Amino acid sequence: MVPRWLFAILFHFCFLKPVLSVDGHRSVCTWRDFFLTYHRCYHQSEQLAPILEPTIFILYDVNPSEGFNLRRDVYIRLAVFLRGLQTRPGYESSKLVLPPWSELFHWRSGYLNQMHLPWGHFFDLQSMRSYADVLEAWEFFDEYRKLTKPDSRSSVVVGEFYKLSHFDDMFENGVFVDKFEQTVCKKETDPTMTGVSGVMGFRNVTIDERICVKFQGSASLLHSMFEKFKPKKRYSHRVIFLARAETVLHDYWGNVDYWEARRSMRFNRDLVRIANRFRLDYFNSTNEWDRVQRPASWTEEKPYRKTKGGDYLCAHMRRADFLYGREKTTPTLHSAAVQIKRKLLELGLRKVFVSSDCSKSEFHDLKNYLKRFKVVRYSPESRDELTRLKDGGVAVIDQIVCSHARYFIGTYESTFTYRIYEEREILGFAKDLTFNTFCKDEEASNCEKNAIWPIQYA
Repeated sequence: MVPRWLFAILFHFCFLKPVLSVDGHRSVCTWRDFFLTYHRCYHQSEQLAPILEPTIFILYDVNPSEGFNLRRDVYIRLAVFLRGLQTRPGYESSKLVLPPWSELFHWRSGYLNQMHLPWGHFFDLQSMRSYADVLEAWEFFDEYRKLTKPDSRSSVVVGEFYKLSHFDDMFENGVFVDKFEQTVCKKETDPTMTGVSGVMGFRNVTIDERICVKFQGSASLLHSMFEKFKPKKRYSHRVIFLARAETVLHDYWGNVDYWEARRSMRFNRDLVRIANRFRLDYFNSTNEWDRVQRPASWTEEKPYRKTKGGDYLCAHMRRADFLYGREKTTPTLHSAAVQIKRKLLELGLRKVFVSSDCSKSEFHDLKNYLKRFKVVRYSPESRDELTRLKDGGVAVIDQIVCSHARYFIGTYESTFTYRIYEEREILGFAKDLTFNTFCKDEEASNCEKNAIWPIQYA
């Protein structure tokens, strides 16, 4: 009589079908292998390629001179690209790693530690993840270690490092054509190429292979680039880095995909709470009283144009580098004050919120030009609060307050202004209350204006 334990083993091997082992390999050991050596069975299993598609991490950076609001636009380009990439064979498990925020040009508070700030400091990550698979840098490091050696303390290896740059002639024969080509990497002063500052500012990241590419086109062209230069050997994961990601253009700027990604970029709830308290204290403004569209999730937003806004005007006035970099379109303080006053009288408003990088003396002068009106700007209540919010948090609060004003007027060609335009479109303001631009001369009847791009819904 066959012992029960032997019968159970024979039965198991007789009916065993190929299965996945814990390491992702397909086992082909059948009942015949019961009579073979364990080594032969195990060796046969190890020879087969993994069934699961590799996890692909896409890291990127932006030219250090670019500001906060341009970087938000670059994110949208890559988030929309990621959604499309995940529909392609072999890229279903792709994830976008968000580069930390560090010491941007416009962050002038030198005594603050503003290095490696996570996106969650400024944005609602849960909302962003309802659109795209994104990871903070520290989350990427954790996932990477799990995929390699959980107990390893070695650095992350970037297998594919692409240094992007523009073609010298972007309109060859007068035509713009999507294309890319590999070029020789120069030994240069660029820290991302020399490894002086590490990748994304982290020194525990090393580069396996650098590929310099002249790139011209929209984000979807990146897939062709990834395919052309992908490693021949099959791995359980790929780490791709895009240096100078601002080189990549939108696939379809201003369409439904763009606006879905943009709508998902809701601000950090603590920053929203502070801005809402400021609105209430200074302008008696709330979402309910202002008829603002703001459901719990961005996915519930619908076409809407009935927002009234708070009883105040918001003026975004770029000064600083705009005074010499864009002198032909940037108004003087007096000219800006005249334009603000004219609109306040037209709308019957008495309060002005000013968002500006102007100096304290310039703000004092502006208030003197508008003596009959209440002119305020946001500043943290204490140094401790500024230390917590950081310069970028203060700028976000400015944008939130401007986004809820009855009327908004911004600066020509300012990305800060553009982001407020978008926020007001999402909230449901009429276009004529949003897409307004300061003129260089208060008497100009036909000056340079920013473009109008209304929101699109599916």
